[in-house]
Amino acid sequence: MKMRFILLVIFSVISISPQINAQQNIKIPNSSLKNGWKGYGEAIDNVNDGDKWLKKGKGAIHKAIDCYLKALEYNPACAELNYKIGLCFLNSDQKFKAVTYLQTAYDKNKDIDIEVPLHLARALQYNSEFDKALEMYDSFYKSLKDRKKEKYLEAVYKYMDECKNGKELSEKPKRAVIINLGDSVNSVYSEYNPVITGNDSAMYITTRRPLKAKSKPNRLNYFYNEDIYVSEKKGDTWSKAHYLDDGDFNTKSHDAMLWASANTRYIYDGHKRNGDFYVSILKKGEWKDPKRLSRKFSSKSKESSLSLTGDGNVLYFIRVDQNEGFGGKDIFFARKKANGKWGKPQNIGNVINTKYDEDCVFVSSDGKTLYFSSKGHNSMGGYDIFKSVMDASGKWMKPENLGIPVNTPDDDLFYKSLPGEKKGYFSSERKDGLGGYDIYQVIFLGSEKQLVMQYDEQPLAYFYKPVSDFFGRISGELKIDTTYILKGRLSDAASKKPVVGRINIIDSDISQQVGSAISDSNGMYQIRLNKVKNYGVEINAKDYMFFLDIVNLPQGTKTREFVKDFALNKIKAGAKIVLKNIYFETGKAILASESFEELDKVVNFLKENNDLKIEISGHTDNVGNAAYNTKLSGNRAQAVVDYLVSKGIPVEQLVAKGYGPTQPIAPNTTAKGKALNRRVEFKILSTE
Repeated sequence: MKMRFILLVIFSVISISPQINAQQNIKIPNSSLKNGWKGYGEAIDNVNDGDKWLKKGKGAIHKAIDCYLKALEYNPACAELNYKIGLCFLNSDQKFKAVTYLQTAYDKNKDIDIEVPLHLARALQYNSEFDKALEMYDSFYKSLKDRKKEKYLEAVYKYMDECKNGKELSEKPKRAVIINLGDSVNSVYSEYNPVITGNDSAMYITTRRPLKAKSKPNRLNYFYNEDIYVSEKKGDTWSKAHYLDDGDFNTKSHDAMLWASANTRYIYDGHKRNGDFYVSILKKGEWKDPKRLSRKFSSKSKESSLSLTGDGNVLYFIRVDQNEGFGGKDIFFARKKANGKWGKPQNIGNVINTKYDEDCVFVSSDGKTLYFSSKGHNSMGGYDIFKSVMDASGKWMKPENLGIPVNTPDDDLFYKSLPGEKKGYFSSERKDGLGGYDIYQVIFLGSEKQLVMQYDEQPLAYFYKPVSDFFGRISGELKIDTTYILKGRLSDAASKKPVVGRINIIDSDISQQVGSAISDSNGMYQIRLNKVKNYGVEINAKDYMFFLDIVNLPQGTKTREFVKDFALNKIKAGAKIVLKNIYFETGKAILASESFEELDKVVNFLKENNDLKIEISGHTDNVGNAAYNTKLSGNRAQAVVDYLVSKGIPVEQLVAKGYGPTQPIAPNTTAKGKALNRRVEFKILSTE
């Protein structure tokens, strides 16, 4: 056990280099905490309880934070306690919350620790406040004495490069829809590494959730061990993920599904030999006991992540190799010989690998496209997801960052592309998540301006000129209509009256608009489509708010007609809509760059409806001081107004208002409810 612990520590140090670790074990002197006798003893107890939780490991960090936050209620101005809470959030799955506390610590007493401005810059970067982060990194580095600058040189310049990358990527966000798979697949614990099988009909996931109510976290970091769960897709809905028990795949240690086909499963077993790759074959309806893969894939360092081409002849995996590697974790590959045995693994090369970590490799079935996560290349922070294509000579081309909104300044991992490359699944820690890493689906919609492929309806037969000779119609093959019909009704959300509007259908697999129709006076529309699948939907109607959604047409059905109705919100005094994908630096009124795409839609809408006067309102959950939240929400609303004005919207057309926690739209008793309550709304004040 002791040797295994040492290896894990060594591995973790390698994987995070060259980052500066945020150390939460900041001493809080009683003199700095004391703020009167009332509540003083309880505050000290809360700090001590937090310290005890912190010693248990990263898995207990939220319990520690809860204790520290209780102590902070006694003395909100304690710089050391704010700093400690900020560092805890930086080490958690809610890094975006660190800014509030680190900024307070910096403002109250920046001399607590030499790294206060460094960690504040990190928090700003996690919130996509790249300009502010760059200023803080520069300020931090310039403040260092010469003998200290060498220690921080590489890390600071790396972070600054990431911020510059983030700014550049923010200017060209991808037109994509990101969908959290919800609580059928995800939980308050971490879920990651989706392995898709059966043409997107089943998904294996690795999860850190407790197997039983009495399950105990491990002693190393207070996380629960990894287990393999599986979810089946029914229509377009994923079933509740359940423990994989159709074979000897889950053990008492860490287990993960790495790659799977109908009759072969590659798994990671952390119980044996400090972790190794194993393979199981389905024979006569039963999965055989997993056997360790060739010794060629085992080394003193831990291997992780594995993917195979569709024919099973080329295997890609992750390894730390000081002799053949370029630094940290690298991608290696091996080819299967004619005798069925694996050849010697080779480093994929420095076009793909960098001196930083590469991980989470996935290769397309034809072996021509490689997806992986990397802290190098033009990452905007942590791991970003990249794509590389093999050229005609068999060489991998320069990797492309998948960009925003797929990537964030935090870790984005385990991308798995579906055939056609317009859809995929990946894991990420995000503000809208259920907890820890969640599994998301991405659907790429392509460019907004695409060639419209319309299907003209011909209601009367005589519009078609028959092909005939003197004796009548020439014989020929009878054409059978194989198209599908999507039809339904556009209506006013309040009155239910019909709405005349244009509905556009986008095929995300080919990044093109493939159908378009204008609803009639009864609100009815009808569009012909060539196949059943998920489509993007855009609706524009005069005097109505803009609309963008996904419509799912389930495969495997015998029907050729699908009905989908849409309710639109009218532009009228009092009408309002929640603006999604609006993000701020935690505790501050600074817009994150991920917000710009959504706000630009508001800009276009207001330019087309320049007689409107609107209210932009900010709302919070019930965490923290109500007066503070009300002020913060007002400042955030003003930040949105300032952005709209900068894009040419007259200031007299806009009003900013902060409501704090007074207008919740969901219970504040759950993390999901609190997330819904933290929002920005768009409200029509007048139409004249």
